[in-house]
Amino acid sequence: MIRIKSDINEKNFEEISEIKKYFARIFTVLSKEVRDRLKDLDISKEKMKILKKELAFLSRKNQIKYLDEIYRLYK
Repeated sequence: MIRIKSDINEKNFEEISEIKKYFARIFTVLSKEVRDRLKDLDISKEKMKILKKELAFLSRKNQIKYLDEIYRLYK
């Protein structure tokens, strides 16, 4: 658990390293369909990580289209 001193003002709040790490993360939920399709791809963990980052910024509809194109390339 992160303990934050009560005397820290709002300006300094975003400068706390734990807070910076939290906000630097990408939080997204991929649908079950997208996750299942990702599992079927035979690609390296590094490429999978890149692909997930790219999918994170797309709408669900565009994620499906993107995956369709990836499937055509890899299968």
